[in-house]
Amino acid sequence: MSRLLLVLVVIAVIALCLWGMSRSWRRRVASGADIPALAVAPIHKSIDAVSIDHATYLGTVTTQHWLDRVAAQGLGHRGPASVVVEPEGLVIERVGTESLFIPQQAIVGVALERGLAGRVYGKDGVIVVTWTWGDVSLQTGIRIPDEHGRTDVISALAQLPSGQLWSGSDRSQTPIGEG
Repeated sequence: MSRLLLVLVVIAVIALCLWGMSRSWRRRVASGADIPALAVAPIHKSIDAVSIDHATYLGTVTTQHWLDRVAAQGLGHRGPASVVVEPEGLVIERVGTESLFIPQQAIVGVALERGLAGRVYGKDGVIVVTWTWGDVSLQTGIRIPDEHGRTDVISALAQLPSGQLWSGSDRSQTPIGEG
């Protein structure tokens, strides 16, 4: 009898934990309700596109809360991805979910950071793209382990007319390539 009671208590605790996790995720999705529908990625790759196949999409956060990942619009799914920088903008082709397209007009700046959304990879290990969508200022983190690939993506983003590239975490410092 006591063993049955213990099993029921364990099952109840597990169910309570699952319910709390589900409630928390729904709260995250609801908190991003002010983010408009995302742009559709271009179907074809441009000849000028820079493409990196081995990357990790770390997530998207609001600039006010760099540890609180945005779950709305499918932006909360961390995982493997490939990155394509087109003249139209940045395409992050995520495995298991829709591609994320950030139009070049929406890109405010790009920086090399230590991490994003609770993931830390060391000095200049993460490309953080700051962009504005609707009235919301967002930051998207991409981890490219290959330093040459990271440099290629940063260089391609520097070619976009709207992106300002900043070195380090202090974006009031020198733009990349000027100092």
